[in-house]
Amino acid sequence: MKKWHFSPLDKWLLLVSCFLFIAPVFSYGENLGLMRRWVVFPYETDASLKSAAEDAWWKFREKLTLDRKYLVASRQFLVQKEAFQPRKELSPDDVKLLGQLLEADVIVTGYSEHRQFTINVYLAQNGKLFWSKRFSFHPSLREADQLEVASEKMSQDLLDQIPYQAFTVTDPLIGKPVYEETNKKYAVVDVGNTENLSVGSEIQWVDVVLPENAGPGPLIEQTKIAVIAEGKIVTVRRGVVVAEVQKATADDKIIEKSLVRIPSEVKKMEVAMGLTDDLAPLPHQHLAPEMIPTVVSPVTPDSAGARKKTLLFGSIFSILGIIALGL
Repeated sequence: MKKWHFSPLDKWLLLVSCFLFIAPVFSYGENLGLMRRWVVFPYETDASLKSAAEDAWWKFREKLTLDRKYLVASRQFLVQKEAFQPRKELSPDDVKLLGQLLEADVIVTGYSEHRQFTINVYLAQNGKLFWSKRFSFHPSLREADQLEVASEKMSQDLLDQIPYQAFTVTDPLIGKPVYEETNKKYAVVDVGNTENLSVGSEIQWVDVVLPENAGPGPLIEQTKIAVIAEGKIVTVRRGVVVAEVQKATADDKIIEKSLVRIPSEVKKMEVAMGLTDDLAPLPHQHLAPEMIPTVVSPVTPDSAGARKKTLLFGSIFSILGIIALGL
């Protein structure tokens, strides 16, 4: 029987190859849908915090609607649907079911226990946890005196982490999301509050790609952004802007409800969070991953299947490589 002989360099290369193939491969599949319609369930707390929890719940909902970007279900609507009750952690199946019942894109729960207050935000499109944060009450102060402030602070933290600021809409008179005028392409974008926007501001259309095989932790920490088009604002109207599409990866990439990122708004959020100076360029090393406009192509069903095949064959060759090293 012929025996294989490997030089030290060959063995090192085989070892590296084995590591690369055996290491976990996180593939990215579906795109984040529009987080337009929200349901915020009343908070689960002890009876001693009931009044404070009610005020904190209202404060959280008020914060979501402040910039007119999101629609939040009313108490009356939840009562009519027999769904007005506190909830804590939810399973993916529960989230999907509640999303269908309440016609919601996002489900929010909040609860207090062990002198801590937790907010969980779930996506109805896949039932998974999108964002989560926990606040520890100061031991020297009453929980009731801290709950409302904590809820308001956490709502702002949540809004700062949503990886887009607007979305594409179809003008009813035009009938399509992208239209041409004088040899230029334009799109109408719903931005909610237009007070901070002006003609000439940069704008980006993005795909926010969610992991197929997410690891532990909220999805917001594992998303990737692909910039699919760029342009600038040419008209500011009430609640919407008209933007010229100057560059795009493909003509059909911008569709109705395509997510839009406004770099100037992102910078303001970074300044408000104390991560950068007002006049300094944005330091990418300090930005959250979802804020960096990386180029990530969405995974199609064919490419997803090909990736799984590659992983399978890679694992086989890795095992053979390990056997060869021992020969």
